[in-house]
Amino acid sequence: MAMTPSGPGDKKGRPAPSINITPLVDVVLVVLIIFMIVTTMMTRTFALNLPQSEKKAESSPNDVKPVVVTIDQKGVIRANQTVLTKAEVRERVVRMLAAKNQKTVFFDAHDAASYAQAVEVIDLIRAGGVKSIAMLTETVVK
Repeated sequence: MAMTPSGPGDKKGRPAPSINITPLVDVVLVVLIIFMIVTTMMTRTFALNLPQSEKKAESSPNDVKPVVVTIDQKGVIRANQTVLTKAEVRERVVRMLAAKNQKTVFFDAHDAASYAQAVEVIDLIRAGGVKSIAMLTETVVK
């Protein structure tokens, strides 16, 4: 039994079957709203109250100066104003970090310093075991 697209009804005068999607859309929107509400309620949050330390810090973080390695225009290497040779850089910078309980070395090279010298000093610092080297864009130590 085939349906013919000839008109709104068949030969007997009955209307042609059609699908009304309005109830389907209504049900889908209601289910979507229910899921949106339920998922926001499912996120669990909890308060975490940590105990306060009874000891006060002996020195504040502002008292500890960072380890800054600099190269000036003549190629002189300094670690916090202490002049170092290339042979001393590897061990001395690591000891300075350990003494200050820090993990980051700040590196600054003068604009007139050689690029090769700067890379060589960075390689020496990394060879000492320092994992984090931050490049400075503004002067920190004068």
